[in-house]
Amino acid sequence: MKWLGKKILSVIGLALVITLAAALYPYIRQMVREWLPQGKYDRATMLISHEMEKAGELTAVRYTDQAVMEASTKALLIGEVQNVKAPYSYEIGLGIRLADVQLTAGDAGITVAVPDVEMLYDSFRVTGSPEVQDFLYKLSESRYQKMIDDQAAACRTRYLGDAECLNAAWDAACETLKSLIGQWTGETIPLQFRHL
Repeated sequence: MKWLGKKILSVIGLALVITLAAALYPYIRQMVREWLPQGKYDRATMLISHEMEKAGELTAVRYTDQAVMEASTKALLIGEVQNVKAPYSYEIGLGIRLADVQLTAGDAGITVAVPDVEMLYDSFRVTGSPEVQDFLYKLSESRYQKMIDDQAAACRTRYLGDAECLNAAWDAACETLKSLIGQWTGETIPLQFRHL
């Protein structure tokens, strides 16, 4: 009889332990995740995602050109009938949209998948009066505007087509993002950057 009583008590005790563990599992799991590094990085990932959502975009580099655009028009048999020169200033900002950045928390830190940089803005403006030399072919407003549009497009293409410039901007974006993540979390978190 004594043996049977011990068996019944052990079964009841085991059932109580299983019931208690099942009831407390969600709370215990959350506490364990917070103590382990993975849980710490999960919380940091959520905080970083929230801050990136507020920031919107990150301009990594800005390039500014100041030069003189020149265009000429030639006529058959006569030669050059128009020559236009005008000083200009061009500025382009390359960076990333932070909504496109993907964060993955792991055991050893956070993996940050960063998209390729893109043009976030550019501006082109004529900084002085044009110097116009025309002979039989007056400079119209539409031709002058086309000259400005063509020069702006050429400046834009020069930067967006330069792989070295884009790679430098991507590296700068990663460095700036690393610094921002440190500010947002208030701690040094192991980060691994990769192309998205």
